[in-house]
Amino acid sequence: MIQQFLFGAETDFAKRRTGGHAAPPGTGPEGETCKTCEHYVHRPSGSGKVFRKCLLMRRAWTNGPGSDIRAKDPACREWEPYQPENGEA
Repeated sequence: MIQQFLFGAETDFAKRRTGGHAAPPGTGPEGETCKTCEHYVHRPSGSGKVFRKCLLMRRAWTNGPGSDIRAKDPACREWEPYQPENGEA
């Protein structure tokens, strides 16, 4: 019932799950991805692995895959162009 209210009767809730994204993937600029976004970050773990995260979702980060994103995911509506800092390539 609440899902129908929030997302419409024909929307499958599982398809709307955003995980670690600030907004549903694909709602941003055409042709852009998470990797080209200013909010895309790499978070190293103690074991040497690197986890990809959205900085806008920092308060929701977990120690599991539920808050991970993929670099190739389509951009969300919160996408902003990556701006390298001085000295970064």
